Amino acid sequence: MSWLTPLGFLGLIGLIVLLIIYLIKPNYQNKHISSTFVWKLSLKYRKKKLPISKLRDILLIICQMLIITSCAFILAQPYIDGDSINASKEKVIIIDASGSMRAQIEDETRFERAVSDAKKYAGEALNAGGKVSVILASDEATFVVRRQDAEQYDQIMTDISLLADKSDFRCSWKAGDIDGAMTLSEGILEENPEAEVVLYTGTEYIDDGKVTVKDVTDPSEWNVAILDVRVTDGDAYDRYEVDIGSYARGQNVRVFLDIHGGTVKELGTNGVQNGTVVTVYQDVMLDKNTSQTITFGENELDTYTGLMVDNYEYVYCYVLESDSLNEDNSFYNYGGVAQPLKIQYYSTRANNFVNGVLLGLRQQLKDDWNIEIEEIRDNEKDAAAGKGKEPALEGYDIYIFEHHMPKMIPTDGLVILINPKQLPSDVEVVLGSEVRYRGEKALNSEGIQSPLLNNVNAENITITQYRQFNAYDGAYTPVLCVDDNPIVLAKKDATQNLMIFNFSLHYSNFALTPEFPVMMKNAINYYIPTTFEQDVYDIYDEVELNSRGQRLTVSGPDSVEEFDTFPATMAVNTPGLYTVTQFATSGVQIVENFYVTIPDEQSNIDAVEDRLVNPYFPPIEEKVDLDLVFYFALALVLLGFAEWWLKSREQN
Repeated sequence: MSWLTPLGFLGLIGLIVLLIIYLIKPNYQNKHISSTFVWKLSLKYRKKKLPISKLRDILLIICQMLIITSCAFILAQPYIDGDSINASKEKVIIIDASGSMRAQIEDETRFERAVSDAKKYAGEALNAGGKVSVILASDEATFVVRRQDAEQYDQIMTDISLLADKSDFRCSWKAGDIDGAMTLSEGILEENPEAEVVLYTGTEYIDDGKVTVKDVTDPSEWNVAILDVRVTDGDAYDRYEVDIGSYARGQNVRVFLDIHGGTVKELGTNGVQNGTVVTVYQDVMLDKNTSQTITFGENELDTYTGLMVDNYEYVYCYVLESDSLNEDNSFYNYGGVAQPLKIQYYSTRANNFVNGVLLGLRQQLKDDWNIEIEEIRDNEKDAAAGKGKEPALEGYDIYIFEHHMPKMIPTDGLVILINPKQLPSDVEVVLGSEVRYRGEKALNSEGIQSPLLNNVNAENITITQYRQFNAYDGAYTPVLCVDDNPIVLAKKDATQNLMIFNFSLHYSNFALTPEFPVMMKNAINYYIPTTFEQDVYDIYDEVELNSRGQRLTVSGPDSVEEFDTFPATMAVNTPGLYTVTQFATSGVQIVENFYVTIPDEQSNIDAVEDRLVNPYFPPIEEKVDLDLVFYFALALVLLGFAEWWLKSREQN
């Protein structure tokens, strides 16, 4: 209820005047009458009428007080605002669960504050007789509570509280699905167009439309973020570029960079070397809500002249500031040194084609592998007589034997046998007779599905001579054929990784075609896959893992997982550093790392959006203000009539 002229309530002073009148009104006095009979008779009737007279007097006073009150209300001109008539008590509460809602002050995050405030707001709505819906705007918007009333009060409070439970913290690291939450709220508005939609968030919206936005930020929040670290080749030495930003306030920040395993020529005043680690720093003034790039290396700044470091293994960039979001205060770049891949090529009639392909692959795969090639050339007669050079049978990732074969197959890597005259005793394959053609014969791979044939056109390969396979174990798979006769077999299991090319490169154009390097690259990817594809992943990416052994272990910021079936897929749900440990078939331990980051936009905890996309609010009937003067006037007439009636009864 509202009032057009609140000064009209001064009319209530009349109540005081009425009270004064009754206080100063003279009382009846006892008088003696000479006639005893008349006195007794009068006293008799008076005793009977006295209780009714007192009640009538009380009612009369009440009527007069209500008449004065009604007059005062009429003077104040009361009305009910049309917007409040039948106002809905139903609330649709949306909680933003974006990564920026993890910003915290004194161990309380924005998300926890939002959940606490939403719980209180929902309780007030339920206690007022309304209904409540709660939507969590995480990676995907979902209902936590849908159109529940006070009968489920305890369950509703529990469901809301569990959102911020430390054991199952429901706040995402990515952008919250606010649009999806608004779409879900449309279903509620279709059932009740007057429901209020409330959004708890830390994002500021210039135009929030019809949605009520509740700000859960704290004035003391701020964040500095290392957004990216890149290493590029400078004129002579590496350049280290760091993208850094400050949000919610400007800040002078000292940025540290640890360079591990680099070759150091010179350090400036802001650098120090400790063993194999070089630590340098820069002081930079960051403007509010902006990012910038700073560079380390090659005399970029006078403050640390002469930083010259090359051939790094990995770099670690970090700040020591105490801000509201610690997870983006550091960044790892592991792109420095590729994993080693050792190849041994042994041949009694070596050709430059094999060596050339290996050199080409070393350059092509340099980002993934540091390929080391050892070539052993032997004399065919000496090898046949047992007087030749002995190739190594362990310690390499790939063994290539051409023409002359070892007595036993190495077990710690991929073994490629080219044109074997006699197979090692532990190879379950029986060689047959030689087949010669007068002309060239094209190969085929019809009906064969193998990763070794990716981008390989078998028809481009021709031969003039090969040796047949009389028999082979079921673990072997044909890869290339002449008509229906396989001439290339492949095997991959826990005991052997083996490829057999049952023809000489001297009797084929294989070494001259693009198919040869492509198949060799496919063989590396298939038998010795990289453990993972990237050094840096975004949060919630799925990482495909491969192993050079039988199992591997991934140690993350908050968990340890083991895998023994490959390829394996792992979702990275926590930002930070992950360490992958495995043992190759050779027994050598391999340790690799990758880093998981949060989106740059979630580091901006002071984000401002132009417009909040609203749900569709169905039209509702326009409400008109309700004038209450008529009702008070009617009450005044009725009270006046009641007073007249009571007065008339007093006179009877």
